[in-house]
Order: sequence, then structure tokens, then C-alpha cells
Amino acid sequence: MKSFSSILLWLLLIALVAVPSFLFYNWVMQGKEKAAAETTSTGPVANVFPPSQDATPRPAAAPAAQPQAALAQAAAPVQPAPRPAPAPAQQAPAAQPQAAPAPAEQSPSASANAPEPAQALQPEVSTGAEQGVEVSTVPKPRSWYAPKSERDPTFSPADYRKLKEEQMQREEAERLQRYAERNKPREPGPETRINLQGIVGNAALINNEMYYAGQTVRGVKILKVGVDYIIAECVTGSCKGKKFKKVMR
Repeated sequence: MKSFSSILLWLLLIALVAVPSFLFYNWVMQGKEKAAAETTSTGPVANVFPPSQDATPRPAAAPAAQPQAALAQAAAPVQPAPRPAPAPAQQAPAAQPQAAPAPAEQSPSASANAPEPAQALQPEVSTGAEQGVEVSTVPKPRSWYAPKSERDPTFSPADYRKLKEEQMQREEAERLQRYAERNKPREPGPETRINLQGIVGNAALINNEMYYAGQTVRGVKILKVGVDYIIAECVTGSCKGKKFKKVMR
């Protein structure tokens, strides 16, 4: 068991050393490949000023003559150089559009009478003040109609008579309704429902019966019993919520 455990420890130690070594080797190789790629990618510098399109190739430089040939050429008699042939006439350029003829010089009198360019180009504008007419900004109406009366021309006299009769009938009905409401018999107030006959202590004698505060008689609730009066509230009918004071007589 001891030998087996020692073997395992050695294997573990080898693995711990081998993994960083492999990673370091891989990193070094990648750096070398990158440096080699950078050196190969940098080529010769292109010409900054490229030759023009119409440039003609120049003849190659002649090799240097041998010293003997140079001495023989110097010893030979000098012959006059042949006269160059006359150069052919250059081709005439393409015909250009004929320029407009220059204006003829005008005489001093004509130039004096001629208007200036600025005055000739400036349009003549006549203002309203010069013409004596004020310019109106209000648009003119396209049509104009001034009726002499308020009568609608689409209605006939019979229609107007009918409308007037209907209006009179409505006014008469409203007048009768107001008269009926004004003469309508009014409901007696809550004061007439009870008859305060006397007060004994905290009780009130109403309609021959004794009542205390909080009780109700004929739709009237007694709120307070005083010395010679009571305060009550109507709880039924159209007078609901009305409070009143009933004094004993």
C-alpha cells in the first residue's frame, strides 16, 4: 500500500509539473508564430507618388564603356553632328466654340444716354402713395345681400301663421300651468298636526296624550321639551326634515 501511494504521489507531482510546462511551451510557440507572421506581412513600401498614366517608359541606362573604347573614341576625329530633321507640324487643336464678339466701343454720347446696369435691371415699382390709391387688405365679398326684413324667404305666409299659432298655444299652456301651481292647495304644515295642551316635567301633553323627547306623533318627532314649548321635526311628507318650535297657548 505504501508503494502504491508513493506511485500515486509521483504521478500527481508529474502532472502538476507537466501541465504548466505544456502551457508555457504553447505560449512561447504562439509568440514565435505571431512574430513570424508580422515580419512576413510587412512587404516593400509602395510608391507614395505613383507614376502618371501618360508617362512613357524611360530607356535603360547604357552600361559604362570600357576604358579602351573610351580612349579610341577620344582619339577618333570629331565629326560634325548631323542637323536634326525639322519636326513635323503639330496637329492643330480641336475647334473650339467661337467666342462671342466683343461689343463695339460706343461713343461718349451713346454711353452717356445708355442706362446704368443696376437701373436697367431694377423693376419699376409704383407704390400706392405715388398712384394716390390706398391698397385695401380686406377681401372683397363675392356676393352681397341686404334683406329688408327678418322673414325667411323659404317660408310662406301660411307657415308663419301656423308657427305663430303654435307659439301662442305653448304660451297659454305655460300660463295655465303656472296659475294652477300658484292656486294649488298647500299641504298643512306639521305645526297643525299636533296640539300642545300642556307640559308636565319632561313630558308634553299632545292631543290628550303624554309624550317625551324622542317619541313621534303623527309624523312629528319631538326633539326637546321646554318650559312652555317643544322643538319638533317633521319626518314624513313633503316637509320631511323641517324643524319648528311649538309654543303652548
